[in-house]
Amino acid sequence: MPGWKRVLTILVIVLGPGLVIWYLATHLKNKFVELPYLGEWHYTYDADSTKIDSTAFVLPDFSLTRFDGAPITRDSIKDKFIVLSTLQPGCPEMEECGMSFYHFNEIFFEKLLKNRDNYSNVRVLSVLTDKNGNPIAEGPSKKLVEEMAAYDTQFWWMTYGDPTPLFSWEYYGKNFMKHKSTPEVGEIGTRAFTNSLVLIDRDGHIRGVTGAKRDSDIRNFFDLLKILKKEEFDENWAKEHPEG
Repeated sequence: MPGWKRVLTILVIVLGPGLVIWYLATHLKNKFVELPYLGEWHYTYDADSTKIDSTAFVLPDFSLTRFDGAPITRDSIKDKFIVLSTLQPGCPEMEECGMSFYHFNEIFFEKLLKNRDNYSNVRVLSVLTDKNGNPIAEGPSKKLVEEMAAYDTQFWWMTYGDPTPLFSWEYYGKNFMKHKSTPEVGEIGTRAFTNSLVLIDRDGHIRGVTGAKRDSDIRNFFDLLKILKKEEFDENWAKEHPEG
């Protein structure tokens, strides 16, 4: 075998797999998995009643207060991926909280912290409610504030206020807040939304929902976030390489 062919063969064997992975990551988009846009769609029609445009649901204005007193509004989540949940006074005790804190921290939140460079624009936003999803206007107790102080509040915004603007959107034919909980799987209260994780993209669209009690649901939710981050990667790549 001529010398140049031998060198080429060695390069293919050594570099081939890496080049394939690089090519797939930078040139091919995921054509099979795409997250839906949840909530009610708004349509625009022309004079002949022909649909000419459609717009996915976008979160409206809202006003919350962090446990440290800082305000959280619609502007606060601009250009960020939001992991939305509720928080109850009995948290982090599993049987008194709509979210399994142990599993969420182990499976999800710790991953964010360990990979904070990749997930720097992701925030967990939890709204304090009672077990049925009603707001607790007076804010958290001193005990709850102390319990939650162990978590990184830069990435986890713990708030109180009215949760309605964040959770009130159409889901399988009715308002998401009106879906009933499933006590058989450990959900608390009467409403499913208090036991849920909701994924919001950088434009304020609802892109995914799972339960927040079971570790399998939390793992699936992290996979949803990774799909959105892949979308972000593709968008940034397209901007940086307009020639294709």
